[in-house]
Amino acid sequence: MKVRRNYMNFTCPSINNPQIDTSSAVIQVFGNTLAFKKYRALWDQMYAEKRISKEELDKVYNTFLPLYEHADKTMLTADAMVDSSLAAMQLMLIARAHGYETNAMTGYDAKKAASVMGLDPEQYVPVMGIALGKPNKNVEELKSVRYPVDEVLKFE
Repeated sequence: MKVRRNYMNFTCPSINNPQIDTSSAVIQVFGNTLAFKKYRALWDQMYAEKRISKEELDKVYNTFLPLYEHADKTMLTADAMVDSSLAAMQLMLIARAHGYETNAMTGYDAKKAASVMGLDPEQYVPVMGIALGKPNKNVEELKSVRYPVDEVLKFE
């Protein structure tokens, strides 16, 4: 309940309160702009486990890792948003596979989110909230309107 109460301190009540009040869980996904600091250890582990060759490890050390280690805040934030969005999407798909429904939520004060949740706002960027729970069969589902696929995607 503490997280749910904290969530109320930075979200837009008129938009998100119904989901917050009725869901079984509320998850706030954050991106870690300093995640790259663990990359070197992960690549070293891949090499130690013989998943990559020494040449591949050296290539990573000389190209990929310096890109992150010398990146500006804008690039690190964008990267954290992409990685965390993919993790959030996977969570939502897995939840559905287990019979739960999810609702991605925005409409919150991004400047307050991390500090309200006890995180460093310089390191963690809010990506989205996710309400998770079993659907109420007695309530008619709101059918939202989406852009036509051909307006947002082009398959070639």
